[in-house]
Amino acid sequence: MEFLPIILAILMVDLLALVSPGPNFVLVVSSAVSKSRRDALLTGCGIATGSFMWASAAALGAASILDALPRVGLALKIAGIVYLMYLGVRLLRSQGFTLSPDHSNQKGHGLDGFWQGFFVNMTNPKSAAYYASVFAAFLTQEMPVWVLWVLILTISAMSLIWHAFLAIGLSTAAVRARYIKVSKHVDRLCGGVLICLGLRLAWDSR
Repeated sequence: MEFLPIILAILMVDLLALVSPGPNFVLVVSSAVSKSRRDALLTGCGIATGSFMWASAAALGAASILDALPRVGLALKIAGIVYLMYLGVRLLRSQGFTLSPDHSNQKGHGLDGFWQGFFVNMTNPKSAAYYASVFAAFLTQEMPVWVLWVLILTISAMSLIWHAFLAIGLSTAAVRARYIKVSKHVDRLCGGVLICLGLRLAWDSR
């Protein structure tokens, strides 16, 4: 399949971003620890919905720019490569994941968790920058719309599965303790891979 390498590359970058702790990660873990597993699952669903919206906007918008304005598309591609490498450097310098000991242990009500996850994701400027940079870095003018939708739906599904896994697993104290112990090494591994991907993209774009 002609576009399979690009699809796999984008999904690998997204997987690395998912497993590296950020605001979404912290929100789900905090809900799992201080509220309930149900509330954390709803929070994960809200985050995944936000991911779907950001990925849709970024993928379809980047494709339109590449088609209409090739030079602007090239500039976006360069910016995307720089941003990927920036994320990689930040992860290499990470000291791992820590969770504040201050938990209220208050239960969420109704769909509070869903809306909290959705709004945190949608109002995070780093989400916009991340999705825009990833799609701009990897997309080509020849990529058909159906490939974009495969990417959008797969990214959304990955977000839902990963945050559900966090909600279930990290609501258990033993699992949470093990993850915190290895989180620094996970971050640094992901950072190294992102930098290598950025360098490879820069080489291919010469």
